[in-house]
Amino acid sequence: MRPAQRRKSTILAFSLLTLSTLASVLALNASPYLFGPGKYCGVVVFNRWDTCFLINGTLIAYVAGDVKGDLLSYKNTAVQVDASDVSPAGLRYEDPMIHKYKIIGHAPEPKWLTIDGLQLVAVNDFGPSNRPEFVIEIRNIGKSSIKVDRSEIGILLFKAERPELSTSDDISVALIARTGVDQSSSMAYEKTANRRSSWGYTVDMKTQPPAHFVVAPGRFVRIRIRFKLYPGQYQFMFAYGGSPQADEKSVASNAISFDMNVDGRAKIAD
Repeated sequence: MRPAQRRKSTILAFSLLTLSTLASVLALNASPYLFGPGKYCGVVVFNRWDTCFLINGTLIAYVAGDVKGDLLSYKNTAVQVDASDVSPAGLRYEDPMIHKYKIIGHAPEPKWLTIDGLQLVAVNDFGPSNRPEFVIEIRNIGKSSIKVDRSEIGILLFKAERPELSTSDDISVALIARTGVDQSSSMAYEKTANRRSSWGYTVDMKTQPPAHFVVAPGRFVRIRIRFKLYPGQYQFMFAYGGSPQADEKSVASNAISFDMNVDGRAKIAD
C-alpha cells in the first residue's frame, strides 16, 4: 500500500472511530433527564409541603402542581409515566418538571439491580447537641442475599422557602439531589444581596460501605450522614435504584421532617 493510501485509510478509520464514540455518547445521554419528553420512572412522593416528585435513586423529577393529583393513588409506589411536556426545574434548574403525562403503570423491574426484598429506613440521630445527623439503614427483608450498588443510593433533602436560583410551582424545592453516599461529601452555597447561605452533607467514612456490598437475609447495613444547613424547614429521605437510564423500578425510604433554628440546632417537626 502506498503512503498516501495508508494515510487515507488511517484518517478514515479514525473518523469512523470518532463517529462511533460520539454515537455511543449521544445514545448514553439520550435520557428523559435531559428535560425532553419521554418515559420517566420513580417512586411517587408527596413531601412535607405536598410538592410531588418521582424519586429514582439519585435522580428526581418534579410533577407540576396542577397535574399532580392523578398520582395521589400511586403515593409511595414506583410508577412509569409517559411525559409529553417537560421543562427545567429545581435548584439551578438541574431537574425536570413534568407538566403533562400519561400514567403507564408500575415501573419495570430492574435488569441489573435487585430491588425486591430491600427496605430503606431513615432514622434521626440528633443527639444531645441537636445536630442534623441521620442513620440510614438498608435492610434485607427477603429470603436471598442482595448485592447493592453504592452509587445508586441517593440522598434527598427538601426545603421550603426556595433559594433564588431555583424554580418550582409549589412551595418547596429539592435542595440536595443528584448525589448520594458514593460521594463522601458535598457542599453548595448561594449569595443573595448581603446574605450567604451554605448547605451540604458528609458521609461518615467509618460507615461508608464498599462500592458493591451484599446484605444477607435478615441483616442490614447502616450509614451515617451529617448535614450542614442554614435555618428553615426541611425534610430528609433517601432512595435506591433506577439505573443510569432512570427507566426502571426504584425504592424510597420514609421521610423525616425537621426544622433548623438560627444557632444550628435541629428539631423534629410536629
